[in-house]
Amino acid sequence: MDSTAGRILIVDDDAALLKVMDRYLSRLGYRVDACRSAPEAWALLQSNPSLYAGALVDLNMPGMRGEELIRRILASSEAIRLVVMSGYPAGLSGANLYGNRVGYLTKPFAPRALAEAFK
Repeated sequence: MDSTAGRILIVDDDAALLKVMDRYLSRLGYRVDACRSAPEAWALLQSNPSLYAGALVDLNMPGMRGEELIRRILASSEAIRLVVMSGYPAGLSGANLYGNRVGYLTKPFAPRALAEAFK
């Protein structure tokens, strides 16, 4: 994904981590929208589905979980590159069912891994 043309949606309920990821991806040239909940992210995606080149989604969030948001994104758009993240590696094993459109990061991850996830 060309960072000069990409808008990334980050979804995580951890405000501190959200801020760090936002700052890092912005420095790489991405335009970033950060959300603390899956419903908030889904509302943004529905309002302009073609706006986003990628989404970084935490699996474990209160309310609508990441799995539900991922299923909705995959069903609604073939263009969005998805990266799933979790602090629980066992949770990512089930995420492999999403196929090759989805990348995976285990928390904590290095900034370089985040950059590589969207290449």
